[in-house]
Amino acid sequence: MTNLIATNARHIVLSIFIAIVALMVMILVHESGHYLIGKALKFKINEFSIGFGPKLFSHRNKKNGELFAIRLIPLGGFCAFEGEDSDSTTEGSFNSQKPWKRILVLLAGVTFNFFSAVIILTVLFSTYGYTLPKVNGLDTGGISAVQNFQEGDIIYEVNGNKVYTVINTNLKTLLSESGDSAEVTVIRHGEKQHITVYKGEYETLVMQEDGTEKVEVQSRFGITIGYTDYRMVFWESLGRSFVFIWQLVIVTFKTIGGLFTGAVGLKGSVGGTVTSVAAMGSVTLALRFKGVLLMFGIMSASVALMNILPFPALDGCRIIFVLIEWIFRKPVNRNVEAIIHTVGIVILFSFAILCDILNLGTISSLFR
Repeated sequence: MTNLIATNARHIVLSIFIAIVALMVMILVHESGHYLIGKALKFKINEFSIGFGPKLFSHRNKKNGELFAIRLIPLGGFCAFEGEDSDSTTEGSFNSQKPWKRILVLLAGVTFNFFSAVIILTVLFSTYGYTLPKVNGLDTGGISAVQNFQEGDIIYEVNGNKVYTVINTNLKTLLSESGDSAEVTVIRHGEKQHITVYKGEYETLVMQEDGTEKVEVQSRFGITIGYTDYRMVFWESLGRSFVFIWQLVIVTFKTIGGLFTGAVGLKGSVGGTVTSVAAMGSVTLALRFKGVLLMFGIMSASVALMNILPFPALDGCRIIFVLIEWIFRKPVNRNVEAIIHTVGIVILFSFAILCDILNLGTISSLFR
């Protein structure tokens, strides 16, 4: 029993460590985008850092003075450009560069994360597979059932619409919107087949308000659904990776919108960095290396998405300030902009800490 507990503890620690490494790698990818495009466009860079707080490791390039550092708190990173929040006259300073150059540099981190997510997810769907619904059983007790499904069929397409299940399941919607029949593409014995399936009349026990059960006749397709992983060819996997990221965007914006309308609460729905790392660690613990790839893909796409938001201190907001300067040919007061971004950082960290505190129960439950 003691050995089992110790083994589980090691697995949990290892999974959380992998999740932290994944976060650090995605931050490294993001900041490398800023750094590499900045170097290519002749920007002067003072520091490239992963993490915040005290330095754990640092090295200064004697030739150009650039400092490379790994810091204690793995909650982000930065690529510090000369004169980023001031009107520095130093050659190559950030705000002395043309607006289009600054926008390219600011977009570079998001772009690097986006393409790394596409690559990782494409590899995942090509090797371990994409999760699709599978027919686990057929209800043969229908009053008037005509079925062309077979047990083991993987449902790939319904009425010309592909089935997506990694983030949100649309099979139920696609089938419910069908009439009395549907044109379905299934993967049967490894090959795609096009079949026509029909609804039948099935007797179903329905619980009534008074607690008693009543037999009702319902019209449905009469199948029991499970899920399985289906390995796709490269181009299919590539296409699915774009859809996956788009679905993640939709879910994120729905969540953000729900926070403002009250439809989504902070507890149980939104997590800070600790909650996210714990959730990713739990995925790794359950799915092993497949979970690692999925985690890396989600993390990379999430870092890209969050940084493009027009919130102070994030790349999206900095781009807006550059656009204002470009359009009106006059920048917002640099000191005012710097204060806005500083306040933004404080709000972001405070919000993340609050979310983690509210979700302590969720964090602990992930590893039970």
